[in-house]
Amino acid sequence: MLARLFTSPTSVLAQLRLRVAASHEASISIVLVILFAFFAIRAPNFLTMYALSNVLTFASVYGIIVCGVGLLMIAGEFDLSVGSVLALSGYVFLLSLRAGISPLLAMLLALAVCSLAGFVNGLLVVSTRIPSFIVTLGTGLAFRGIVRALGQGRATSYAPQVKPILFEILNGYLTPINQLSDTAGNFRTSSIWFICVVALTAFLLMRTRFGNWVFAVGGNQDAARSQGINIRRVKLTAFVLSGFLAGLAGVITFAQRSSMNTLLGEGLELTMVAASVIGGVRLTGGSGTMVGAALGMLLLSLLNQGVVLMGVPNDVFQGLVGAVLIVVVLGNYRLRQEE
Repeated sequence: MLARLFTSPTSVLAQLRLRVAASHEASISIVLVILFAFFAIRAPNFLTMYALSNVLTFASVYGIIVCGVGLLMIAGEFDLSVGSVLALSGYVFLLSLRAGISPLLAMLLALAVCSLAGFVNGLLVVSTRIPSFIVTLGTGLAFRGIVRALGQGRATSYAPQVKPILFEILNGYLTPINQLSDTAGNFRTSSIWFICVVALTAFLLMRTRFGNWVFAVGGNQDAARSQGINIRRVKLTAFVLSGFLAGLAGVITFAQRSSMNTLLGEGLELTMVAASVIGGVRLTGGSGTMVGAALGMLLLSLLNQGVVLMGVPNDVFQGLVGAVLIVVVLGNYRLRQEE
């Protein structure tokens, strides 16, 4: 008991570093707190309900995609087609609605098409053994071509006389929460979908046999194969989940805008990878958590909102993302060395 009371500060700090190094969520949470404090001091109106709700709203839609991309990265693969799949989902949803299909069936059709896109990605990867980075880069361009053909190179909108209730369920305003302050907030139901997706994928990864297979395949394929794990099936399933979640993000995005353009989601892929890595997912596979990946997306959203409120040109945001990515990765690397 006395030994605990008189533990040296140096020893306490060393133990704290070890605990932070062992938890991806802890390290990213520290960075989040530091950034939040900085913007609270330097960015005008950052602590308003509207600004804070924008952070969560922006992170919600893209955070859903990050869960799929992060899970796939843990399995040792990449998906650089998610931006195109996001746009494809929106266009399938839009065109189905304009064809007179009910909103629910239109959404299911969009999700089925995007799941099929993920299946095509996975099938090409496991069949050809070409690196997924190259395969999904190619399929992403192909899916983008389909999007441009569907959109005929111009923005398309959907303006029914009565807005479908499904739109409110997917991405409607959370009015009771938004009216809690004098300055109305921008909290949306997409935040609820985001939280549910993070919880479900975290459970899938950490509490199921499939999750164990994902870690095994991403960590060491030869060892996984020797244990009887069907590597092809695991990777195919992970690719389908990535496509499905990108599709879900697409229909949620359309539910808010009720319009589509062929550029939606362009350049989104590397941001998703960056958010996953910032959240502790290793590029080499075999390590990471869904909560960490979601926190990584939340950090990028916080950074984006703070930069906008400080009046910094939006072009600078990409540079800041790169700087934060390097700092966080180097910090995690140094902490692991001290374990």
